[in-house]
Amino acid sequence: MKIFLAACRVIVGTLFVISGLIKANDPSGFSYKLEEYFTVFSTDLGTVKKEVPAEIDEKIKNSPCFSKLNIPKQYEQEAIPRGQLGFFKRSLIDLFGFMGENALFLAVLICIIEIILGLFTIVGYRMRLVAWLLFLMIVFFTFLTFYSAYYNKVTDCGCFGDALKLTPWQSFSKDIFLLAFILPLFIWQRRINGIPLNRYEIGISVSSLVLMTILCTVQFKWLFPVWFLAVFVIVRIALARRFSPVQQEMLNLLLVLIASTWFTVYCISHLSVRDYRPWRNGNNVRELTQYTPEVAEIVMVYLDNSTCEEKKMPTTDWSWLDSTFEATHTFYKQDKKVIKPAIEPKVKDFTLEDPNTGETHGEEFINFPGYAFLWIAPKLEKASLRHMDRINAIAEYAMGNNMMFAGATSSTSDVIDKFRHDNQNMFPIYQNDEKALKTILRSNPGLVLIRDGVVVNKWHYNDFPKAETIREKYR
Repeated sequence: MKIFLAACRVIVGTLFVISGLIKANDPSGFSYKLEEYFTVFSTDLGTVKKEVPAEIDEKIKNSPCFSKLNIPKQYEQEAIPRGQLGFFKRSLIDLFGFMGENALFLAVLICIIEIILGLFTIVGYRMRLVAWLLFLMIVFFTFLTFYSAYYNKVTDCGCFGDALKLTPWQSFSKDIFLLAFILPLFIWQRRINGIPLNRYEIGISVSSLVLMTILCTVQFKWLFPVWFLAVFVIVRIALARRFSPVQQEMLNLLLVLIASTWFTVYCISHLSVRDYRPWRNGNNVRELTQYTPEVAEIVMVYLDNSTCEEKKMPTTDWSWLDSTFEATHTFYKQDKKVIKPAIEPKVKDFTLEDPNTGETHGEEFINFPGYAFLWIAPKLEKASLRHMDRINAIAEYAMGNNMMFAGATSSTSDVIDKFRHDNQNMFPIYQNDEKALKTILRSNPGLVLIRDGVVVNKWHYNDFPKAETIREKYR
């Protein structure tokens, strides 16, 4: 039992610390995922599924086989007037709306809690409270992932940010896996006490470090969580020699709270320490826009007018299609057998559409020979104006030295015109999908520099460089 509980602590604690730190590395991205969840729940509560007539060809309707066909029903979501909703549903919708508006704060809070729970599980501090919180969190997230998987609502849970993409059912399986190891900790919580520090407890910390090193090296390609845990273990050992058990727990909690909060806030105020997204430094964006079409076999499905049996006919050879066949069969549908699925581009929905002419400049930007700057503001209405003078100076330098400089936003043309006028922007600002812009860079606004399609650098608005720095480094 002792060894089994130790294994549970190592597995649960290690995964929680990694998950918390990876999300803390990109809290803005995690907040977008939370907003998606809250929007889905609000929509489902405030709408009702209504069946709509399926579009059926007249020939099929007039076919003698029509009554025997199993035609799938089609539905659409219809909004329910707020006055017709019950008090409980209205309250939940308001709650999800409030949580969506404060998604970033919730994201930061969840990241910090995950890190603290993971570390305290590894070292065995306050296990009664920790076990309860672990159990409640995993039950809540298991429900979320099951709901998303069963109803196909959110395609990626964001459990490990962009570092590890999981399908809805993979996310649910991951939560069931964790639940299997959290339950023993919850049931036998009274048997776990990390104080006093002994060889057994040190062995658990060392085992967790080994497991974390393997996972961070093989899967996440980021050793920061290993160093974070190593420093925590060293501090824990140092505190154990000088302070009482209660003081050790309180001091460790305070230090972890300060460190995790600082790290999370730093990644909001600047950029992620480790960038897992397609537009990270060094990536060739031109290569990431390539699309590989699927390889599929198309078959034509006909109904035998006498037996109503479905007959699947190949499209590689049309010798079967003659007047006799057409007279005795009715075309029903096309089926597709995918031999090799399509490979979607990692960089997509990058259009840079001119709000006045409708022309797109996305390919022009990516294929520009030399340096090209992209100033990104997903929402101009919420964009920070800090260092706007630096952006105008950089734009002036770039456009005067055979470089490209453009802006991108999802705001309307009226907002764009007013913003450019108010801030004296001489560079064009194009329209683009908001989600695509947020994927490029987690800052509103931010700046991206590419050279011959390769990402050279990215800056948060708090770190916009001076024009002099750009002149010295990029000529």
